[in-house]
Amino acid sequence: MYIIIVGQGKFGSTLTSQLCSEGHDIVVVDINSDRVTAMVEQYDVMGICGNGSTVDVLKEAGADKAKLLIATTASDELNILCCTFAKKLGTETTIARVRNPVYATQGQFLREKIGINMTVNPEYETANEISRIIRFPSVANLDTFANSKVEIARIVLHKENPLCNMKVSDVRKKIRANVIICAVQRNGTVSIPDGNFELMPEDSINITGKRSEISSFLKQVGVYKHRIKNVMIIGGGKIGFYLSELLSDTGRNITLIDSDLQKCNELTDELSDVTVIHGDGTDQDILEEQNIENQDALVALTGIDEENIIVSLYAESRNVEKVIAKVDRHSYSILNNIGVETLVSPQTVASNLVTSYVRALENSVDNMNIQTLYKLVGGKIEAAEFLIPLNWAHDDEPFKDLDLRQNLLVGCIIRNGRIIFPNGDDCIKGGDSIIVINAGKSLKRITDIFREG
Repeated sequence: MYIIIVGQGKFGSTLTSQLCSEGHDIVVVDINSDRVTAMVEQYDVMGICGNGSTVDVLKEAGADKAKLLIATTASDELNILCCTFAKKLGTETTIARVRNPVYATQGQFLREKIGINMTVNPEYETANEISRIIRFPSVANLDTFANSKVEIARIVLHKENPLCNMKVSDVRKKIRANVIICAVQRNGTVSIPDGNFELMPEDSINITGKRSEISSFLKQVGVYKHRIKNVMIIGGGKIGFYLSELLSDTGRNITLIDSDLQKCNELTDELSDVTVIHGDGTDQDILEEQNIENQDALVALTGIDEENIIVSLYAESRNVEKVIAKVDRHSYSILNNIGVETLVSPQTVASNLVTSYVRALENSVDNMNIQTLYKLVGGKIEAAEFLIPLNWAHDDEPFKDLDLRQNLLVGCIIRNGRIIFPNGDDCIKGGDSIIVINAGKSLKRITDIFREG
């Protein structure tokens, strides 16, 4: 697919990397020549230095023949203008990053009247992901499928966990919960385990199932955590604002700390149910004054990764039950090894949404849409939800007869609202939704689950 990406900041460059790996023809546009040069040298892309919201630059980038344009500059208004011009020049589909809360309720207008097919707000989507984790604090990360009917949760097995030194095949015999262990990370290596795989201390495992079944599983293995009541948020930027809004209506006690006095005054006016504190949230004395030891959760959302990591480690040392850190540049294996369990990246969250949309766009003609897509374990594993076409050719073929790719697992089938964890005798049928966990080459269509040849 011919794709133009305007803006090569953190989000734009993450998208370029992700979409290049999927084999698309990419043109990157940015006013910063150093950024353009870096992307051209690192990836197989064409680069143009210029203002992507001008007609001449868009023409040079090939907007008249582009299937998709994604505008990711730092300005919402420029992104909207860029998409509008691209549509007029002939680009089929446009996506704009729109971050300002003022525009949050105008998505329908932008789609119907302006013609922008999709808007993405990395900060809001990140806040939404954090709020899900706070609502289910027993897990390190949580992703949802099938309109929240099925979830994939990640937990870390500490040495006292009864699953340690247990084979995967024995887990479902001893733990009475309808879940599947679909991925395991160990020492930076990721595996999709078979029944003979033995779980070890400090493994990070992903499990899939219904929320109630995952909760039952966690209770039986001794890692279930009770409801979070008191939440401390460090950083009053866009994510902090959105997260406070999402949580303030849930009856939780929210304390938000920010070092900018003017911002604190604005947040106090906008967030009536939130306690806003002016101070340096990375200062130990401030944290002690605000009773960090009485907090059930701490979320570090400053603009500096190192500060978020340090505050998170300090909160862990004060026995805060749930600690979440925002990071823009990170290595999952390094940070997990030093004790930071739950990490969120706005760029990753938003690029997952866009990549899922792009894949659905590619396959819409064949009705083989990817409904939902997540990159797990630092992008080493994909979890994708596929809608099976009604004319599916393998309706009556059981799994034991299907020649599926290696490093791939069909985690569950959703059929008429019912969740099925398949065994060798089950079949995939037309109209089903299936969740596929894959550690190999990206799946662009459902037929990619089969071996080549």
